[in-house]
Amino acid sequence: MKISHQFKPLAIVSLLLLLGAGSLFAQDQGKYIYGDEQRLQIVVHVLGEVKRPGEYIVPDNTDIVEIISKAGGTTEFSNLGRVYITRYHRPAQEGSGSAASDTRKEIIEFNVDKFLKKQTGTPPPVLQPGDVITVGRNSWSKWRNMATIMRDISVVASAYFLYRRVIDNK
Repeated sequence: MKISHQFKPLAIVSLLLLLGAGSLFAQDQGKYIYGDEQRLQIVVHVLGEVKRPGEYIVPDNTDIVEIISKAGGTTEFSNLGRVYITRYHRPAQEGSGSAASDTRKEIIEFNVDKFLKKQTGTPPPVLQPGDVITVGRNSWSKWRNMATIMRDISVVASAYFLYRRVIDNK
């Protein structure tokens, strides 16, 4: 078969695309899912101060803002200034001797609050298969927890002093 000069660049690009697609699936075959829309999908986990934490199957190229939205948005105690992506890098599996200790962990911090207020020009990070997104808590939650504990202690102390007063008056 002879390829004419006008189709050679197209043939070369097509060949390169076919070769590159094979390497994508060789990297992490179990982490990609072929979805209903014929788009590549990935599995990520969302934890922390979101309304519906859990495991999500999202389209490839989903960013951190989109996954927080998909998880129902944030709770009243969320701190969008402290959003983290924990990403595990595993070595290429050339043989069956790949040890779990070779896994490298990377933590990416992104200030979603600044991004939403357009105070930063940095685009939100795009998620990768297996990413764990954690939305941090604000300091108000700590004060509220402390106030709840103080309230409970005061109720117990009041009950104790009322009991002692009744016993001492008999």
